[in-house]
Amino acid sequence: MPRRRAVVVGFSYYGHALARLMNAHATSWSMRYFDGSRIGTLASIAAARDADAIVSFGGPGPNAALAAAARRRGIPVVVIWAGSDVQRAAREPQMLELIKCLSYTHLADGPWLVDELRALGLEARYVPVTAVEPCTLAPLPDEFSVFTYLPEPRRAFYGERTVYAIARGLPNVRFDVIGRGAPNPGAPSNVRFLGYVKEMGACIDAHTALLRMPEHDGKSMLVLETLARARHVLWSYPFTAATRVRTATEAIATLADLRDLHARGDLELNRAGTVVAAAFEPARLALRFARELDTAVERRETRAERGATVAISGLNLFSAQVMRLARERSDRWDVVPMRTSARLEVLASMLELRRADVWYSIGAPIGSRWLYRFARLLRKPHVMHWVGSDLERLCGDRALQRYCRGRGIVNLAEVDWTARRLHALGIDAQIAPLPVAHVPTELPSMPSEFTVLFYVPTARGAFYGRAEYERLIRAFAHRAVRFLVVGGGELYVPPGARVERLGWCDDLDPVYARTSVLVRLTRGDGLSIMVLEALMRGRYVLWTQSFPFAQQTRSYREAAEDLERLLELHERGALALRTDAARATAAAFEPTRALERIVDAWERAR
Repeated sequence: MPRRRAVVVGFSYYGHALARLMNAHATSWSMRYFDGSRIGTLASIAAARDADAIVSFGGPGPNAALAAAARRRGIPVVVIWAGSDVQRAAREPQMLELIKCLSYTHLADGPWLVDELRALGLEARYVPVTAVEPCTLAPLPDEFSVFTYLPEPRRAFYGERTVYAIARGLPNVRFDVIGRGAPNPGAPSNVRFLGYVKEMGACIDAHTALLRMPEHDGKSMLVLETLARARHVLWSYPFTAATRVRTATEAIATLADLRDLHARGDLELNRAGTVVAAAFEPARLALRFARELDTAVERRETRAERGATVAISGLNLFSAQVMRLARERSDRWDVVPMRTSARLEVLASMLELRRADVWYSIGAPIGSRWLYRFARLLRKPHVMHWVGSDLERLCGDRALQRYCRGRGIVNLAEVDWTARRLHALGIDAQIAPLPVAHVPTELPSMPSEFTVLFYVPTARGAFYGRAEYERLIRAFAHRAVRFLVVGGGELYVPPGARVERLGWCDDLDPVYARTSVLVRLTRGDGLSIMVLEALMRGRYVLWTQSFPFAQQTRSYREAAEDLERLLELHERGALALRTDAARATAAAFEPTRALERIVDAWERAR
């Protein structure tokens, strides 16, 4: 039977290795790797016309232009998460929300990455694809030596400072650094820089041990190759036949023991490593991955025939919420995403927009001036959903104001005060709240400990009230108050204050269960989804806006007074669960009703 074809993109080294592995050992699949350059991306899009699958070695997935080509052809996209890509995704969680709406198959090349991805709200399976070839074992070298991987420009990420500290602790041991980059003149005298090494097998055989201390890692190919050649491995991650070392002190002690055994002639080959490496034998891994690809092809989703298509752009978190709900609860519209962070993405978005019946943007009125001009040229109907903070640009852009008043443009506002600001600019807008992702069926009881929740994002922390939150933490630092901070942004915590920085949380339900009151002191705000979620769970809310069941709190002084009042109620056992607020808010902002208002706007624009 003819081989199925796959286009491979992503990390160059691993993508090439995967294509070679499958072409050599999987009789049912043929693969070709394309690099991430503009020419390579265009070539991959052309190759996708005859492909049965797209494989992205590295998350969160392929270039938007290639992803759009896969979606049009109905072929599956398989993403293999490798390690550093998981760390990057954690820093861009809102982009990840959009990726979750796409029907990708997610695999992880390291078992611990499955748990890390689950914490980000992404389900993946562990399927190893980094293979090592069997090799002839060479005896240990006469000189005890260590090698490590510190490539420029990411030497700090791979643990440069820790490696140098270990080298200083073992001045009579030679440490060889491999990886591109010039020698570091500040390195200890017993550290040599070998640069890029072409013959890795010979390099491994010339050393006694591998030292690997990165900030974050996947299942390292270098570790597997070193184990396959029966060398010793010191790694900051737990792995069979390798020694886990988490600090410079632990690494120095372990290497000193190995050095002493070597000096006495008692250090043996790490034969346990060859047993581990045998589990990653190429033919075995290739056949397993071929089965994964076959399954992805067989269960690929056929796009249901729907009446019309809406192309969606704007703030990723809100776009993802609308996309997910529309696909679940509306059979009238097919929703496709548009991304505009790179030129090819803009070009792909133009193609999506040309095919779409309506353009729907949320929170970012014009993500790309080229997309905007293209939409005007096509006279494409446009539904613009304003969320509050996006009005800053509109107020100073008269051309954009004229566009919003044009024929075929429908303006939506989440809440009445946003609609009033639009009306002052001569723009009529209908009220259409964005849908809440999850309405609870049961209300969590109030926590036994008085707990305050803040939202501080990674960008625009001052806009979201960071300075006021820091003052509140200082004011209540020595009281029986706990503070939770979500969003991933930084803020100063004084000594003695009980503050938990939770970062970005994919699922806020456990956070709300621990919360007594949400405090949101923004410079300007639309209808906050977090406010709605907190009220739906019967929590107290202090907010700069006037809103049913929320206490309007416009300054630090008012917030401190309101928190003091709520704390006193808590200490008396009188801070009751707000069931009235939960019922009323859930009824007023039920997700299906919110979606219907948005879909009606698409219908009117069309």
